[in-house]
Amino acid sequence: MSITAAFILYTLTGLGFITYLFVRADALLLALKILYGLSIAAHALSFSTLWRASGQLPVATPMEALNMLILFSSVAFMPLVFKRKTAILAAFFLPAASIVLAFIAPSLQAGTEVLLGPHRTWYVLHTLSVIAGEAFFVVAAIVSVVYLIHERIIQKGSIHLRLSRLPPLTLLDGILYGSLALGFFSITAGMILGGLWASAVGIALASIAPKVLAGALMWLVFGLSLHQRFALGWKGRRTAIITLLGFILMVLLFVGINAAFPESHGIRLI
Repeated sequence: MSITAAFILYTLTGLGFITYLFVRADALLLALKILYGLSIAAHALSFSTLWRASGQLPVATPMEALNMLILFSSVAFMPLVFKRKTAILAAFFLPAASIVLAFIAPSLQAGTEVLLGPHRTWYVLHTLSVIAGEAFFVVAAIVSVVYLIHERIIQKGSIHLRLSRLPPLTLLDGILYGSLALGFFSITAGMILGGLWASAVGIALASIAPKVLAGALMWLVFGLSLHQRFALGWKGRRTAIITLLGFILMVLLFVGINAAFPESHGIRLI
């Protein structure tokens, strides 16, 4: 199945959830949950096709890495989408996911990079851990946006708005904390696995320095969010703002590093 089918399903499901913001019908929600599951299934089939065609984890290019990030983010959102109180979060995630898929779809094809030799499994585990961590940060960023919107609605007293029926702030704060914790754990594991793999195969630090620097900065920012929560009791709005700033930094680092070092994603070992 091609990425085009996944894009169409993501778009239709996203439009459906935007409609659900204003028309809260149980039958519509059930149909949207089914569509969401089909969207992930189509995307997973497209991803597995790329994997089989290239014979390696398809993350050799920035576009392939973004494709995997969208897939993992969709899976991370699944438990929230299938709960009635938090299903509406999909209305904020899916449109963005569709835009990214539309942008990267023309560039997705079987890669030509070769990844052989020892410790290949460690590289795959490193990549899966890092992108899983980034996916949880995507969830945290979307939840942060929804939190700030809902808080603003409450402050203005606009309880008559349909958007005022967003998930409770306490629930959003709990999801935000859980997403940050899972993302931080995954990124930490990925950095350790990546360091062990690079050391085992003798990769020079200079060749992967841009990615190491980006990972370290991202790790520090999201680690700060968790530290401030435990050390100073920061919750809600403050955590949401720090999370959004960290997510913006993550995007800027991704764009900047891939623009300055276009070969930093693919590693060729014979």
